[in-house]
Amino acid sequence: MRNLKITIIKSFIVFFILLLIPSACSTNESESDPDIVAYVGKQEISARDFQLNYEFGFALLKKTNDRKYFYLKYMINEALLFQEGYRLGLDESERVKNQEAKLLEELLVEELFRKKVDESIIISDDEIKDAITKSTVKWKLRYWVELNSKDASDIYNSMQVSGYTKVVQEILANNPEENRDLKDLETGYLTWLDILPELLEKIKNLEIGEISKPIELKGVYLLVQITDIIRTGISDLDYENTYNRFKQILFYREQKVRAASFVANFMNPKNVIAKGDEFKILANALTEWKQKSSNSNSFLESVEKAGKTKPALLKLKNNLETTFITFNDDHWTVKEFLNRFDPHSIKAKPLDKQLFRKQLKHQIAIIIRNYFFVKEAISQGLDRSEVVVNQLKAWRDKWVYEEARRFYTMDIKIDATEAKKYFYDHLSRYVTQNREQPKFSEFVNQVKRDAYIEQAKRLLETKIEQLKKNTLIKINRTVLDTITVSDSDKSRATNVFLFKSSSGRLAFPTVDPAWGL
Repeated sequence: MRNLKITIIKSFIVFFILLLIPSACSTNESESDPDIVAYVGKQEISARDFQLNYEFGFALLKKTNDRKYFYLKYMINEALLFQEGYRLGLDESERVKNQEAKLLEELLVEELFRKKVDESIIISDDEIKDAITKSTVKWKLRYWVELNSKDASDIYNSMQVSGYTKVVQEILANNPEENRDLKDLETGYLTWLDILPELLEKIKNLEIGEISKPIELKGVYLLVQITDIIRTGISDLDYENTYNRFKQILFYREQKVRAASFVANFMNPKNVIAKGDEFKILANALTEWKQKSSNSNSFLESVEKAGKTKPALLKLKNNLETTFITFNDDHWTVKEFLNRFDPHSIKAKPLDKQLFRKQLKHQIAIIIRNYFFVKEAISQGLDRSEVVVNQLKAWRDKWVYEEARRFYTMDIKIDATEAKKYFYDHLSRYVTQNREQPKFSEFVNQVKRDAYIEQAKRLLETKIEQLKKNTLIKINRTVLDTITVSDSDKSRATNVFLFKSSSGRLAFPTVDPAWGL
């Protein structure tokens, strides 16, 4: 099979949120620093840290009367535990180190994009005003799609004689399996923001009722008829109210274009090649592994243990030392690639062979791109940038807290007798909507989980009280009261999360919901 040339031009929007180093809190009131809401020993919790954590924290933690104060106490609890975790050396655990390494790579890639792409983008006032003005024109249209140029031209000619409606109705009548009608082929009112630029260029001068000639777009041919056009006026107030929104829209549009260009210009000279035969062997093995839903081993472990009963995995095992990826001056074997590969990044079902392999190719491209980007970022000293250092510290603290929580609760065991007692002591929790008497056998796992959480919470609260005796904690209530947060009934009942589109990771760590269970 011929080699597959990997051109990595897929860009993504990166969310950057500057995380200041989280720190402390206390039972003593303090007004020493207008930017610090609390101290926990030498650790600080800034007003900005608190605001972000609260806004995107779990709703169940905001149900008390003094919501901000109690949420801050949860942050203090976690700060006490991660400080103790560092003292116990839990930051050296394999889990924390692995998570740190993954996050550092992610942050370095983001920082390189920020330096090379974002900082080069300047959106002028004239561009913003022009974008706002263009948005006052709205098109309503209907369309038809064909897979090849000849069919599209034939239908276009028919539409010129008989009209869009009659032609499409005849096609749909002759193809009832499509299960569509004319309304399925119509849009609402669209502005230039809703239409691909290459399509907009072809239809922007069409009159109402006019049908476009076939427009080639992403491998298909599109026929478009404008059914209505609305043009509205705009006032100075409209410009003022929409200025920032349109500035952001233009920024992200330009970011996408420049990111794609930057990736292509950076990666193309590397001459990255993925060998086609090895790709096929990998795809077949991954398919076989994914179809074994009960498989408890990691993908690489399954490959290394594969026998004759798993022929695709066995074939990959026999090719682990074969060259898979080549660069200008280096190469990766199949095993070296697998050490960097997360099979769970492939979300498509193995039975959807085309999509499955498309996602695999994309992940290969991302892994190679990140490898080179990380090297470039480190060579430029971006691993020492404030953004990278602060975000890495914030997440490391969170992971050390989680390790400390596990450390102090690992001896908690809930046996059947204890679970049953807990069930009958809290029977009302398990009453279903039909109000029938709940049966323990139907809730065993849930009851064990609930009993474990409650015991863990009591144990941790006791430990925290001990830690407070040796830690100076100060709360600046004046600063806390001035922090503006969403605090309506709706916000207290709804969870709002912010994820990075580049990785799917939360943009920043928030308080563990277990404190509110």
